Amino acid sequence: MKLARLIVATCAFLLLAGGYFASQSAFFSGTTKQYIEKLDKGPVAVLALVLLSAAVILAFIPDSEADEE
Repeated sequence: MKLARLIVATCAFLLLAGGYFASQSAFFSGTTKQYIEKLDKGPVAVLALVLLSAAVILAFIPDSEADEE
């Protein structure tokens, strides 16, 4: 479970950082409107839903490794 939590946290961090740098790039290149329109498409929303669902599911699964210590 610890590995699954680490993978979800790493994916969340990388996606957040990538989104931030992509939005900054769009701002400085003057293509903010096109960037926002791309964000409203299906794949980004589905990816966010999958990531949120994985985080919520992992939050309710107890960490058995912590009980052993």
